[in-house]
This record gives sequence, structure tokens and C-alpha cells, in this order.
Amino acid sequence: MVPIPQYPLYSASLAEFNMHQIGYFLDESKGWGLDVSELQRSIDEARKVSNPRAIVIINPGNPTGQVLSRQNIEEIIKFAHKEKLFLFADEVYQDNVYAEGSKFYSFKKVLIEMGKPYSDMELASFMSCSKGYMGECGLRGGYAEVINMDPQVKAMYLKAISAMLCPTVLGQATLDTVVHPPEKGEPSYEQFIKEKSGVLESLKVSVILDFVFISAYCKCTQL
Repeated sequence: MVPIPQYPLYSASLAEFNMHQIGYFLDESKGWGLDVSELQRSIDEARKVSNPRAIVIINPGNPTGQVLSRQNIEEIIKFAHKEKLFLFADEVYQDNVYAEGSKFYSFKKVLIEMGKPYSDMELASFMSCSKGYMGECGLRGGYAEVINMDPQVKAMYLKAISAMLCPTVLGQATLDTVVHPPEKGEPSYEQFIKEKSGVLESLKVSVILDFVFISAYCKCTQL
């Protein structure tokens, strides 16, 4: 299951492996929100011709920019548990939250805090050094944190990805700094926060300018 609209990586990958794409529609009239009733409609239709196995959630959304509330995330987790779906949480834009009152919540954190049986669900969370405040699209590097996967399946998964090409040394080094940023009290912390805040603010200004230019032609998430 993939959102519509969505980052085309998912639909392209499904086509490459000859898998059935199950699209669920985001609600433009509600700031591109995700309604669980739409998920149910989508999976019920899909079960007539396929066997749904996983659901992709892009949060914050790409290209829509919406940020899911904690309540919405809990509803999605409960839906995935009920339908026995593997959760794919694409969270590469987690630092790009601009709308007033919005806050990013990671699926892993919410899932664990909900307790059993939800904390035992299979989940893969994605992060990248090519997006967000890093924004260095020439640097290719990222990771998938996988939890609660069957040990035998995980062994095959690790074997498969080990045969693939890895990111460059520069990409790997950059990713290490993303997951281990300077901490408060360390010499580079103040400079890091200054530069990070500056980049995020400049990106916000860019988004606002884009919004001004295209608002006459389509509906956008309010900032």
C-alpha cells in the first residue's frame, strides 16, 4: 500500500519486481491528511485481486508536506496490526516541519509506547543524509532500522543487501554525523545548531515563496 500522491520510488520499485500496487488517497481538503477509512477502502478493494502485505507511510509527506499527528499515527498502527501489514515508515524529512502546531513523531517511538501487541509489530524506519536540513543530494547515504522481523527472514534480508553496492565513504561519513550530531556541551554544538537552524529557516523561506507562486493554481498545505 502506497500513498497517492507519493514519491515515485515506491511505484517504480513495485513495477520493477512485478508486484501489485495498492494506492490509498490522501485527503487534499484536509491538508493532505490520512483517513483510516480510506485505508480500509483501499485494502478491501485490493484483496479482490491481491494479497496485501505491507503499507508505506511517508511522514512528513513527500510531495505534500503534511505531518501526521500522534493520534493519526496510532490509528494507522492499529489498522496495520488488524490487517497484519508490515509497516514502512519513510521519515527522511523529519526535520522539515514548518506548519504552526505541527510536530514530528516517529512511528517506532509511538509503536513502542503503545505497548503490546503493537510493540511486537514488524517495522522498518528510513532515514537519509540526502534530504532534510542536510540537503546534500550529491551525498548518497541512508539507513533502514528494522525491528521485530522474523530472524530467518532478517538473515535472508541482510544477505541480499550485502550483495548490493554500498554508499561512498563520504556518504557513510556524512550519515554517521547525522545519527551522531554534536551534543550540548561539546565544542561544536553551538556552531552546529546555528548552521542547522539557518538551513532550516532558509528552506522554510523557499517553501513560502514557492507557495506564493503556485497557490493560484493548486491547493497546498498551509504554513
